[in-house]
Amino acid sequence: MSFKFTVHSNRWNHTDTYTMEKTATGWHISHIAINGDSKPNGEPILYANFDQDYIAYPSKTGDFLEWIWQELDNNNMNDQEAQTKIDELADWVSVTEKNTPMWQGWNC
Repeated sequence: MSFKFTVHSNRWNHTDTYTMEKTATGWHISHIAINGDSKPNGEPILYANFDQDYIAYPSKTGDFLEWIWQELDNNNMNDQEAQTKIDELADWVSVTEKNTPMWQGWNC
């Protein structure tokens, strides 16, 4: 199943949706220009996408994403439950991004 990770981008003032597929070793993450295989915590592809668009995210994002991956891998969570958790995680990233100071010459 493909999972959707949708976050707000201050840079573009819209949402970006990343497609995530669980693999045996982590996630395959796809977005416009930066795509590829990542660890269960999303490194490096998810954060390369965030960094490219200056998206601020909580430092524990990867820990939560890895927990979701482990629960799926151990069959403790179904795809629908995982998508709900991913939505909650993406909402947390969006709240962080929306509350980031916008400073001319630095990030806007």
